[in-house]
Order: sequence, then structure tokens, then C-alpha cells
Amino acid sequence: MPRPDRFRKTVVALLKAEGHPLHYTEIGRRLKEMGLWEAVREPEKIAKIRLSALARWHRSPVVAQGRGFYALKEEGGTSPEP
Repeated sequence: MPRPDRFRKTVVALLKAEGHPLHYTEIGRRLKEMGLWEAVREPEKIAKIRLSALARWHRSPVVAQGRGFYALKEEGGTSPEP
């Protein structure tokens, strides 16, 4: 499993490339597909835990949008698609 700083950088790059909020299950799935979490059995569960902790950090570039969605602060907190 990647170190927390590598996880943060990868998630920020993923959200920037996507351009809109992503659900933690999608982020976990993509991290596994990228090979970062190839040994992780439940990437969605680990993504939920790590993203939740990252969003609570006062200097975090990632914010929780509700209903499991996460976005970048600089995106202005756009609402996820229903």
C-alpha cells in the first residue's frame, strides 16, 4: 500500500484529471487498476478510510462532498452528479 503522501498526490492527480468529484468506490477501483493497491483485497473500504481522514486534515486539498463523493478544494466544491 502506498505511503500517505503518495496516496494524497495520486488522489489529487486523479481528481484533477477527472475534473469532477468521484465516489470513494471509484477512487479505490482506479488505484487498484493503476497497480498502487494490487495487494489490497478491499480497495473501496481502504479508500473510504483514507479519503475520510484526508478530508478532515485542515491543510487537505481534498474535501468531502457528501454521499461518499470527494473533490478538490480548488474546484469550488461542485456537487456530484445524481
